[in-house]
Amino acid sequence: MIGSAVAMVLMIAVNILMPPSAEEQLQALRAELKAQRSAADSCRAALGREQVALFASDTRLDSLRTEIELYESLDARGVPTDSYAVYLEVFETYNAGIPSRVAAADSLRIHWTICRAITREHNSLADSARGLAAGLGLLAEDSSPGAGAGAGAGAGAGEAATADAGGTSGQ
Repeated sequence: MIGSAVAMVLMIAVNILMPPSAEEQLQALRAELKAQRSAADSCRAALGREQVALFASDTRLDSLRTEIELYESLDARGVPTDSYAVYLEVFETYNAGIPSRVAAADSLRIHWTICRAITREHNSLADSARGLAAGLGLLAEDSSPGAGAGAGAGAGAGEAATADAGGTSGQ
């Protein structure tokens, strides 16, 4: 028990006195960048599915609203008595669909915000990895986004993630 405690203290002391090398830091950043990219891609795909569902809901509600307006336009005095039961059913179906549509839109907005945060974190990691790789001389002379992608530091990936997540806001 005492031996393992001494070993643990020794390991902590070594880590404090000998921080990870730049190469080890870059490898850790690459691993974290890969995980963040996967999270951003998953988030973007989920946003796409939510957006499709919201558009389908909008299409259904628009169709019901058009049907309601049709019944309401049949007679200047109001919906004819012989059509009123069907009109009321369509009207109630329309009203019943509104809360789920609002909830879907709210959910999409929340998830979009989360995806933007994931993308920002990914981009920050990509910038850090790019800077560290440049400092180690692993990037070509042109270290603009995308130019160092062959170095494996994740260069260029952040720009795609930003464009993808930002373009699916549905707003």
